[in-house]
Amino acid sequence: MVPRGYDEYLVPRLFGPWAESLVDRLQPARAIRALDVATGPGTVARVLSRRIGRRGQVAACDGSPAMIARAQSKPEIEKGAPIAYTVAPAAPLPYPDRSVDVVTCQQGLQFFPDGKAALAEMKRVLVPGGRLAASVWCPPEDCTVFFAYQRALREAGQDEIANLMSIPFPRWTAEDVDARAQEVGFAEVRVFDETRDLEFEGGIAQALQAFMGTPIGPLLAKLPPAAHAAIGAAAERTFQPLLLDGIVRGPMRSWVLLGTAA
Repeated sequence: MVPRGYDEYLVPRLFGPWAESLVDRLQPARAIRALDVATGPGTVARVLSRRIGRRGQVAACDGSPAMIARAQSKPEIEKGAPIAYTVAPAAPLPYPDRSVDVVTCQQGLQFFPDGKAALAEMKRVLVPGGRLAASVWCPPEDCTVFFAYQRALREAGQDEIANLMSIPFPRWTAEDVDARAQEVGFAEVRVFDETRDLEFEGGIAQALQAFMGTPIGPLLAKLPPAAHAAIGAAAERTFQPLLLDGIVRGPMRSWVLLGTAA
């Protein structure tokens, strides 16, 4: 349920546009070798495939077999590089030293048990001069649609699930992100502050359905109807500032990290 909901509701409205932007930062050449870490349903991997062309190669890994199965179910990109999907964690990565030209990681660093080891692994597989592009959400208050839902959960008495929603949104500063990359040896490190709107044209009901496709979805699915009713009633209040003409729209802010392997 999570991979399908994630792919149907969040990829086209959130992760897809951000994936395009992340690859734009790299401006990858044609016919190179690329790796996407924490690929989920293959969102960034498919952008890389299209950008580097059929003479390139894309590898993509994720720790979730369900997400990899979802990615593998999609049709190949016409005239795109082939994508080799692998179920694997971010550390250790199952790829040789100095084997890829670029590495991407969209919204994965904050989830890894050992973020330092994961960044070190990304540097290990890059050729000298190879480049990393990674993104990490800013704190919940700066990601307003998710924050509105977190507040609704708290108002409805679902504090445990609300607390889990904080995990994707660490309170890292640009300096924190920069230091993590430099600590493992990345050079020419730059951290950008990027904001884009997330929009649910179907309003609050569609936004609520979208959250079933996030990691908290299985916990939400176990709640009784009365709990869902309470969350829905609370959401009518917490989403109100983001609602205009029946559309939910609010900014999502992210740090975007670029670094070069020495």
